[in-house]
Amino acid sequence: MNILIFGCGSIGTHHAQAARSLNFNVYVTDINASQMNYMRKKLYPARYGKWDDNIIFLDYKNIFNFKKVFDLVIIGTSPAFHLTVLKKIIKKIKYKKILVEKPLCVYKQNLDFLKKKKFKKNLYCGFNHSISPSILNLFKLSKQKKIGKVYYVKINWKEDFKLVLKAHPWIKSIKDSYLSDINKGGGVSHEYSHAIHLGVCFKNILFPKKNIKMSNKITFKKINNNKYDIKTIIKLKHNNTTIEMDIDSITNPPKKNLIIYGKKGKIYWERNMKKKEEKISIFKEKKVITKKFLISRPFDFINQLKILLINKKNSITNITKIESAITVMKIMKNIFQKKHV
Repeated sequence: MNILIFGCGSIGTHHAQAARSLNFNVYVTDINASQMNYMRKKLYPARYGKWDDNIIFLDYKNIFNFKKVFDLVIIGTSPAFHLTVLKKIIKKIKYKKILVEKPLCVYKQNLDFLKKKKFKKNLYCGFNHSISPSILNLFKLSKQKKIGKVYYVKINWKEDFKLVLKAHPWIKSIKDSYLSDINKGGGVSHEYSHAIHLGVCFKNILFPKKNIKMSNKITFKKINNNKYDIKTIIKLKHNNTTIEMDIDSITNPPKKNLIIYGKKGKIYWERNMKKKEEKISIFKEKKVITKKFLISRPFDFINQLKILLINKKNSITNITKIESAITVMKIMKNIFQKKHV
């Protein structure tokens, strides 16, 4: 397998290591040459012990003239540049599949070109939490109605941005990052769009192709002339069923959990990075059944590559196809156009 990665930051480093762990040929490029040097000398060794000499750097100026066919091209740049890079890749690079990291883009960018049928088969977005073994199990339980008819899903995705900055040690503070500017893909709705994607997945299970009512409440914060959301609550409703996504960048320690309420019980899911586990507990008929899943950040990316390139199960790959990412952006565009000019 030949893998090409755009971006030598945190995400690009995760993808490079994941691909190398599967013995893929890895090529990396970045418009900023100093970032490539930082990845090689500091970021990659700090995370994985030492640099992997099998990773090949390519000059960004020449990348679009490269003739190799890539099994997967990964876009791990800042969100504001995702679509620009994607268009160049589609026109000038030979590829089989493309994975755009989350969020797909900035909420106000035009996505019309992605609606063409030819893009539906081989474009994906990097919502790797949505295809973790525990979440796939959760979707299965929801479809099987293990707790009866589901009437409420509550998704909590809360993590202080200070912890995000720890993964990006070259950034001194949030004001020096796109995270502090909603127009560059900052704020919790963009950065933690995992939560919105999970909401979309549950919508597709519980009321697919149905008209929905949407409501939201957003708290913004200003830094200099920039503005970004630090807390967002989104609700999707159809008849008597509600999906709520509660997202913030101020909770510490992180709180990432999901509760599914049914007529005959409830299901509780939790992600705990300190314990390196995800856990599902089913509460039904005064009994509790718990199942644990081992996790790690490297596993998130390795698992994603296996699903896209090795296992290739349609029912799983469909979860991260570009259509669901477009739906996420439609939701974000809707909530921000109401609250933000």
